[in-house]
Amino acid sequence: MRAFGWLILVLSIVGLVIASNVFYIVRQSEQAIVLEVGRPVGIINAPGTDQAGLHMKIPVYQQVEILDKRNLGLDVEGIQVIASDQRRLQVDAFVRWRISDPLLYYQSFRTERVAAQQINTVTVAAIRAVLGDVPVPEIISGQRAALMGDIRTNVNRELAKAGVDIIDVRIRQADLPNEVAEGVYERMRTARLQEAQRIRSEGEERARLIRAQAEREQTVLEAQAREAAEKVRGEGDARATEIYATAYNKDAEFFRFQRALVACEKAIQQGTQLVISPGSMGICDQFFDSARAAGTPR
Repeated sequence: MRAFGWLILVLSIVGLVIASNVFYIVRQSEQAIVLEVGRPVGIINAPGTDQAGLHMKIPVYQQVEILDKRNLGLDVEGIQVIASDQRRLQVDAFVRWRISDPLLYYQSFRTERVAAQQINTVTVAAIRAVLGDVPVPEIISGQRAALMGDIRTNVNRELAKAGVDIIDVRIRQADLPNEVAEGVYERMRTARLQEAQRIRSEGEERARLIRAQAEREQTVLEAQAREAAEKVRGEGDARATEIYATAYNKDAEFFRFQRALVACEKAIQQGTQLVISPGSMGICDQFFDSARAAGTPR
């Protein structure tokens, strides 16, 4: 009975060993290459297919290489770049990639470590080639998005027959070395100040022209207004004289009396001190006499 138990245990172990060499699992995030004596003969769960699950192989004769199906990331750091204006930059980048053709990928790299090394080398070369054709200001604050697109295109072109698809290349940091950064920033600051001064000078000149034009227009308008006012005033005076003469001819005595009163009123203002004798109480009589003597209005 004890021997039978040992037999079952041994058979179970053998069964497990055989099962582990016959069956294998490919997850949704994985893809597999089936090899026969090192020669690829099949691909399981390749991009665009859904073959995840339990699969079988022939023990010893067949082997299975599991590859990642997800998007993979790679940091590319410490790249020394000489821009077109002969200034150096320290660039850090990030590459997002995936295996697009498992067979080509396996034939080109065999392992993910080798693939990462090759992608790193190609990316560094592409970054130096693209950034070396533009000056530092465009790399730091100019056409960075377009430059990253060019780098991605170049890397994809170099790895087109390696079964790898470069999804994105991002420049995370592009800094000048400390010894030249301050000088570059000072020149950029000076250039911006010069541009601001130029724009300010143009604005002031434009403002002077506008003010001069406004002053000329103001002078013309004031002259025209004064001319019109004098014309209206002259017409009014002429009309007033005509009306006054017509009214005077209707009752000359009354208007002489009215003129005497006005003259007396203007001559004796409030607060005026007069010294007169008791026999000269009619202080306005002299104005009436003058009006009668004149006979006509002045």
